[in-house]
Amino acid sequence: MNIKFNPNINLWKTVRNSGIAMLITAGGLAAAGSFSDKKTNDSFFTSPQTAGTIATLGLCGVAAGLKGENGKRDERDKISNKPIKELTEDEFQNLKAEIEKKKVNLNENNRNILNHIPLNDYNIQCIAKIIDSNELFGSLYNSLYFNNINSAKFFDYMLLKKDEIKEKLGYEFIFSGVHRTVDNQKDLEFKIELLNYGLENPEECGNVWFADIVRNSRNMDEASSMLKHLKKYGVLPKRRRELNNRYGELFASKLLDEVSYVKEKFNIDFDDLHEYANSYSEPYLIIRTSKRGANNNTVFRFDPITAELITFENNNMLYNLKNHSVTILTPKKNKENENAFLDSNKLLGAEFETFDLNDGTFIRKSGYNESKIGGEFENTEITEDGKVYKSGLAEFDRNKGEHIEKHLTSPDGTVTDYIFANDKKGNRYFYYKITDKNGKVLYETTKKFKVLSENHFQSSTDGINYDIVFDENKVRIEKLDGNNEAAEYKLKDFTEEDYKNLAEEIRQCEQNTLTYRKLTAGEITLGELVLEKKIIDKYTVDKKFIKVLKGLSGEEWFALKNSNAYTLISDTNNDTAESVGKGIRIGKDNILLSVFEHEIGHEKARALNLKEDNALKNIYEYEKALFTTNAPDMAVRQASYFLRYMISNGLSETTAEANLIINTPAKWKDIGSRTIFLQQYFPKTIAYIANKYKELG
Repeated sequence: MNIKFNPNINLWKTVRNSGIAMLITAGGLAAAGSFSDKKTNDSFFTSPQTAGTIATLGLCGVAAGLKGENGKRDERDKISNKPIKELTEDEFQNLKAEIEKKKVNLNENNRNILNHIPLNDYNIQCIAKIIDSNELFGSLYNSLYFNNINSAKFFDYMLLKKDEIKEKLGYEFIFSGVHRTVDNQKDLEFKIELLNYGLENPEECGNVWFADIVRNSRNMDEASSMLKHLKKYGVLPKRRRELNNRYGELFASKLLDEVSYVKEKFNIDFDDLHEYANSYSEPYLIIRTSKRGANNNTVFRFDPITAELITFENNNMLYNLKNHSVTILTPKKNKENENAFLDSNKLLGAEFETFDLNDGTFIRKSGYNESKIGGEFENTEITEDGKVYKSGLAEFDRNKGEHIEKHLTSPDGTVTDYIFANDKKGNRYFYYKITDKNGKVLYETTKKFKVLSENHFQSSTDGINYDIVFDENKVRIEKLDGNNEAAEYKLKDFTEEDYKNLAEEIRQCEQNTLTYRKLTAGEITLGELVLEKKIIDKYTVDKKFIKVLKGLSGEEWFALKNSNAYTLISDTNNDTAESVGKGIRIGKDNILLSVFEHEIGHEKARALNLKEDNALKNIYEYEKALFTTNAPDMAVRQASYFLRYMISNGLSETTAEANLIINTPAKWKDIGSRTIFLQQYFPKTIAYIANKYKELG
């Protein structure tokens, strides 16, 4: 008979288990014999002699199994010169005393760490082996939480290989705590085999995520599958499962295949791949990759329906697969760190160069530089035929005043023409025109503002004239068209006590707004609640705000009136402004006309219910898609104030900022550096909003 033994069978464990089975059988037979009659006791199977014989064989089997198994365990314990083993009480206390004596050689940080590591039979032996080295202890302490002897043995084996691991896999391998899944002898044997494989094949396994493969795989076949997946996609199967759960297996495969193609074709290296919290780049699905220790994350934008890759961005280069171009962004160097990747609000001085993705042909070059007028930028462009021109120009003369011109083109060919000029007295001229690529004028306006005296002003918008007069207690605005239509606001000196009372009432109203809304059929706004408290008379403004208000055109005063809005001034927000619904709360110090115009935009949008305007939404989403496709991520992040859904409503902020753009320059760098993108990339959106706002003037 030809008998073959399974090499995976532990012979001594089998003998031990067979002995236990024989003991149980013997006990059962003895019990059966005690309940039978004497005749039956004569039977061989239930006789006391038979039960005793089987019990003796069982005891021998257990003893032999344990001896053999222990012998084999003792042999495997000798991985290092000081094998991990179960300790007697004396051995444990001796090691504890040794560690206590040697810990004085550790630095203060490592000593504090040691005081928080729970000691048991297993990790105390590991600590004893690294306590002489601050470097080892500082790198590996996080792995010293063992729950069984096999985990400790694997850690012990990694210490034996520490120099080779550091060179080929990195200390992160040990730091990751891969020992935590070494639950038994079989796990120990496999994990040692897998670790050795990684050390023999560092090019294949020399990735920080190889530690995850060791931690999560249960056999070499599974580990091999993980390695292939990691090599192709740069993402472990558990991440793949997350994508499968969210998008389905077929869709996730398409996403990962697109990433794999780009990785190989453009030689992009990364360790991790994950879905990005896409708060501003809708309508695209965003996936990011990262490289450990490097600042060159890759951003992939996909079509959320087809999984088609639209753009990807790596190392300040935006590859557009839809229009076959590549845009190179060269940030202005940071004085603190010349090689720093500048954040979104540091775009000033950056250059954008666009080339054909297929043959490298130059297409255009542009950049944004701050002008002498705060918040305004000079835009230089070089076209495909080599012509250089200023798409944005801002000049300042102390005696003559300011002059700003812009000629901007959006990705679909829509052109914006903008002219603003004022003198040192405050007289100003404003012209704005938006034309689509077919020559159709989408929006056009001409606005003038004239200072007649300190308290008397006139303005005109597209031929409609307004007269504005301030006196001690009020401001009166009248249309000069023969109908005597007028708007009037009261002026009041707010005291510090008024500010305190107002701030407290606003705080209470903010807390109770939702409650009031639930109790009423209509929408109750914060502004209406403040009025109900009678803290401020309707259509009243603070005299401390008069300097800014004296620059407001007649059209805007009537827009406030027709929006049923009034102005609140609160010293609790010294440098900020906020629309609170049928009213504007604004800081009493350092407030610009542009800030106020933004908040008026919120009031106009509320009065016109633009948040429910589907035609506007469609235009906005169309231009948003063009922007996020054609602009580098840094520029997209810069304009995220107008794009977000989660943190703030991007369309709502767009409607407010559009009002600023069509009325006054920003005059503030933090505003202007975001507005330049809205003005260039969202002209059709601005045109639609501006035409709607004409209804209120």
